[in-house]
Amino acid sequence: MRLHFPIRWSFPLFVLAAFFFLVNARAQGTSQGKNAPARHAQSATIQGTVFDPDGRAVPGARVTLLQALAAVEERQTDSHGEYRFEGLRGGSFKVVANLPGFSKLSAKVELRGDEVRTVDLRLELSAVEEQVIVSASLGGALAPQIGSSVSVISRQEIENRGAQNVYDVLRGVPGVEINQSDPHSPVASAFIRGGNSNYNLVMVDGIPLNDFGGGFDFSPIPTDGVDHVEVIRGPQSALYGSNAVAGVINVVTQRGEGPPHFSFLAEGGSHATRRFATGGTGLNRGFGWAYSLSRLDSGGPVVNDDYRNQSSFVSLGYSRSPRRQVNLHFFGDAADGGAPGPYGSDPDQLFPAIDAVSRSKQNLFGYQANYSEQFSRRFRQVTTVSVATNHFFFHSPFGDSSSNNLRVVTNTRSEIAVSEKDFFVAGFEYDHEQFRNTFVADPSGVPFLLPRTNFAYFAENRWNPGSRWFLNTGVRVDDIRTGSLPPDGFGARPFLPASAVAKVNPRISIAFLARQAESGGTWGATRLHGSFGTGIRPPDGFELGFTNNPNLKPEKSISFDAGVEQRLASDRAVVDITYFYNRFTDQIVTLGGSLQNLSTFSSANLANARAHGLETSLRLRPARSLEVIASYTWLNSSILALDGTTLVQFPFQVGQPLIRRPRNSAGYNITWTHRRLMLNLNGTIRGAVLDLEPNDGNFACVLGMPCLFRNKGYAVANGGFAYELPRGVEIYGRLNNFLNQKYEESFGFPALRLNFMSGIRIRFPAAPPRAATP
Repeated sequence: MRLHFPIRWSFPLFVLAAFFFLVNARAQGTSQGKNAPARHAQSATIQGTVFDPDGRAVPGARVTLLQALAAVEERQTDSHGEYRFEGLRGGSFKVVANLPGFSKLSAKVELRGDEVRTVDLRLELSAVEEQVIVSASLGGALAPQIGSSVSVISRQEIENRGAQNVYDVLRGVPGVEINQSDPHSPVASAFIRGGNSNYNLVMVDGIPLNDFGGGFDFSPIPTDGVDHVEVIRGPQSALYGSNAVAGVINVVTQRGEGPPHFSFLAEGGSHATRRFATGGTGLNRGFGWAYSLSRLDSGGPVVNDDYRNQSSFVSLGYSRSPRRQVNLHFFGDAADGGAPGPYGSDPDQLFPAIDAVSRSKQNLFGYQANYSEQFSRRFRQVTTVSVATNHFFFHSPFGDSSSNNLRVVTNTRSEIAVSEKDFFVAGFEYDHEQFRNTFVADPSGVPFLLPRTNFAYFAENRWNPGSRWFLNTGVRVDDIRTGSLPPDGFGARPFLPASAVAKVNPRISIAFLARQAESGGTWGATRLHGSFGTGIRPPDGFELGFTNNPNLKPEKSISFDAGVEQRLASDRAVVDITYFYNRFTDQIVTLGGSLQNLSTFSSANLANARAHGLETSLRLRPARSLEVIASYTWLNSSILALDGTTLVQFPFQVGQPLIRRPRNSAGYNITWTHRRLMLNLNGTIRGAVLDLEPNDGNFACVLGMPCLFRNKGYAVANGGFAYELPRGVEIYGRLNNFLNQKYEESFGFPALRLNFMSGIRIRFPAAPPRAATP
């Protein structure tokens, strides 16, 4: 494989590079002109201690240094609750300390170039998330300053829920619906605000992992080694280009911080399920490291339902100061499992027997290198290279098949602090992806490589025009070029020449503090927020492989949302209500075709859909020992008529809800701690959905049988405990579906009834007990 820039891009690249050079020179000149001594002062420091509300030092708190609306550096407090930022240039800074359920934002810190400033922070009991969201804006932004709808699942919440996989912690997030097939060798998909499951950009530490065309299976990503998960709802193609049609999910792993510490986990439970994991992090003389290794095995409730998943995270970083940083990330997963097929509801009585032969194997890997250089107090250049591969093999009685995906992304951006209240980012991205699949073949029946390359320019500006306003605008221009397709093996699809399409995606988000908090009052601050944007998803390999349409275009979305966040009881409660509207256009449909004669398939951009609704969330921290998180989503989705007609694609009808997207859904997570004991109760509630026949899907209708069915709703409750013993040992257990509900998340695939897990976690050196932390 050879990657290269075409000659036609040489001049635009030269112009962009020259622009960045001139801006850098201007920024340096401005900085030196206003503060000439800063040129010779090379080492300022901000340090301090983080205390809890009772005045005790807090180890393990997240401390973020902010300058000009952007995050400069992050640290974790050591065993004495202390933090330190060294090698700083002079300027105006803010410091944020955050721990789940607690936060504190410092006032402005004016720092001279040779000054050592001590800034101690006393945490306050709070349900407000005062933390930097790295994926909601280029360079990261503080959560209250983001107009988009964002949810963050912390490491502490993940451990309290006892979740094994990332898709489990996504359940109950406002506007997000998780759909899992078989519970032990699953395919787990996410639907955000009514969008399709291939409408979400999925990243691990910023590494895009989506397959060619946007599809992604969440089952390979464990929670071991994960620091937190960010979910941004609404189209984000202005930031990330293709696939960010309905939202972005970014899994952020742990980073090297503090003195070396390690952990080990072993657990077991129902259906011969076993899980082992180990991890560690550390930071010494600017070199940070973190790793996690895990393995999950399960026997499954039926024949050929066994599952094995092995995963690893590795993170390396070097930085003696925020001026120059190098980071390396690796994610690897190898999964192997049986595929018994649907063994639950079978209304058409097509295949009542369990498939004892079919099996799947998957190898998913992601690599990333990141380098940032702070050339002046106003200018920083960040360059990132990411590589992701996904190899999938499936063995069945009808023959073996495979699918291989590769994605290479190179991104460079310039971050410019125009002023203390204006932050500008601009850059260029090269994105190459390719796809090879057994069923997409040339006339001789040999699978061929299908490449696609995207050249993109992007810009974003964050502006704080007043103490209450935060305005974020952005735009991205994508030039998407798809390689030529040879004639298919059925003699129907002609040779399709290489195609190109250019798309412009804008984005704007606004946050406005309509009401300031009153000290000690019941009613706290009122924050209004809203966003507007568009998204695109280029066709996947099958949509391109089975078409005779050389003009097949990307699918598109246009969306807006508006909401109000009300803080109550001195920020101990936060309620947010958001209305959203999504319109999906140019969706790809199949015009004609049959299983007996694949050459009759053709595709066009004719379908449309709509989804709108309300998201309601509550975060409550009435006391140090109790946290309550709850959400409710009302979704009204609708299939609209094809362009130029009053009909929709067979077998659907105009006005029907979209598949597997409930009108009503909710989730809750309640955690209570007392000294060394933690109790947790969590669950999800889902209303009825329209679902497909589990064996053949809508092809059952082609065969003259019913294919659309009502899948009833359900309510699932889970409970767990954890108890800390001396010397860093913790025992825990949980009951899943303790009400023993019988339901099918995906029609035809029964979910697990009452089941249990129990285990032991060892930390070395021992962490402070819960009674000694906020």
